[in-house]
Amino acid sequence: MTIEVIQYNFEEHPEQFSTYFKKVMKLLIISKLNCIETNRLSVKYFQALVSRIEGCDFHSIKYGKPMLFTKFLGYEFNYHTVRVIIKTVDRFAIEISIESIIQEFVKTFDELSSDAREIKWNVTPSSDNVQKQSPLTRFPDVQPIEERGGGENSASQIVSKDEEKEGAKIIFHLLDSLVGSLYILMNLSKKDQSSLLGKNVEIKDVSLTRRILNMEILVDNETIILDFNSKTRNKVFVSLDNEKKVGETIKNLMLQNYAI
Repeated sequence: MTIEVIQYNFEEHPEQFSTYFKKVMKLLIISKLNCIETNRLSVKYFQALVSRIEGCDFHSIKYGKPMLFTKFLGYEFNYHTVRVIIKTVDRFAIEISIESIIQEFVKTFDELSSDAREIKWNVTPSSDNVQKQSPLTRFPDVQPIEERGGGENSASQIVSKDEEKEGAKIIFHLLDSLVGSLYILMNLSKKDQSSLLGKNVEIKDVSLTRRILNMEILVDNETIILDFNSKTRNKVFVSLDNEKKVGETIKNLMLQNYAI
């Protein structure tokens, strides 16, 4: 196991702090994005998401059951590739703890987060990219998809290509809102009870189940789970919160500031 703790201070270049923070968060979300390969609807929405991330593809791995994870800029991620904990220690200072069973991935993550390349997501996918990804799925690329089940899916639903694209666009808008909200909270004065300044924050899991994106976040090792659903009115739900209601704070900040 390799662990590296790095601290970056942007006091002399404060305008770069927000850009760096948001890039690291984007990279973490991409590295944890996954879905179960045997669920046809999940795979289709996963494809739609991945195709809108520049430089991103996906690969299959078996965790008892076949799953899809991202392959970003040639690097294949999975649950155990890398663990990253972020902490803002001062107004323009951030501490990043990178842990991996693969020594090379510690260096890789640091390089990916530190280089000048911008992470572009929610871009319009090229037809070549979509065609390249399609053979990796086990399902024929036939539309529409019929979804059956209970609750939200109590009636048969037809999922068109346009709905996939629109759903992916909304999910990325929600992710941008999440990253922006975390940036605000992690740089809020400790005098504010909602502040996450000085707290360890980790993106633990980002899993897609049908059309719902489940985001598991650890704050000082306490679990928070947010669900993003592009088809519902409010679009953000808190499935699990801690005693300080950090999940509700994040949700409310997203709803107030990002036109959700």
